[in-house]
Amino acid sequence: MISLRGVFLIAKSVLIEAVRRREIYVIVLAASLLIGMVMSIDFFDIKGLTKFYRETALKVMGMATAATVIVLAARQLPREFERRTIYPLMARPISRLTFIAGKLLGVMFSAVFCFALFMLIFVFGTWRLGGEIPWGLFLQHIYLQLLMLLILATLSFWLSMLMNFDAALTVGALFYFSAAFASTVILYLYDSSGTLFRWFLLAVNYGIPQLTLFDLSGKAVHAQAWEPLSFSVMAQLTAYGLSFAVIYFAFATICFRRRPL
Repeated sequence: MISLRGVFLIAKSVLIEAVRRREIYVIVLAASLLIGMVMSIDFFDIKGLTKFYRETALKVMGMATAATVIVLAARQLPREFERRTIYPLMARPISRLTFIAGKLLGVMFSAVFCFALFMLIFVFGTWRLGGEIPWGLFLQHIYLQLLMLLILATLSFWLSMLMNFDAALTVGALFYFSAAFASTVILYLYDSSGTLFRWFLLAVNYGIPQLTLFDLSGKAVHAQAWEPLSFSVMAQLTAYGLSFAVIYFAFATICFRRRPL
């Protein structure tokens, strides 16, 4: 059985620890420097490039938050075993499902905190440049980015149960940073492949989440050419993202339950 009170208590401890550490603020400082660079474009009177740099800023902020989530999620469970702090916790009436769900929720709370800081900086930078924010597409972008972060968090939890922290961190980072061109490579190879290899490429294409589907940074910046996504499209993307998150979380939970204490 899962205890909601236990989940929130564990999530609170993860959030407090993440907020107290310096990593998030270092990343936010880097984003502030990036926004400062964007604002300098107005000084040199190259206003036509501001949209390009705003799109770049959104992408860099998303990448930085994703890297933070991968690190936070990949080290949660291994660190508990290394420090042996999991043993007194498991001695209490807390199920393993409650424990891992609380850890995941805490990582997502930390992700929301980090991403919210980024978005505040981005909104301020846009206002300082005299630009407009298309709130429909912008809020959809934020929602889909958080959904993508949930996928990365659950995947990192699963990887951390299969390998050590360094390996889980490396695989998670490679998975995220290769997602941008994985679909392009698959499409390129598909046209020149045989039947069996085409089936393999299709399995890979549908078997791993296409993270680029959750990136609306370009559309949010160039909103004059795009309308907000329809409700049906958002619902399909939500179902698509949650499906992978549930599968990865289930795998992580199974591996965690099988791990001897």
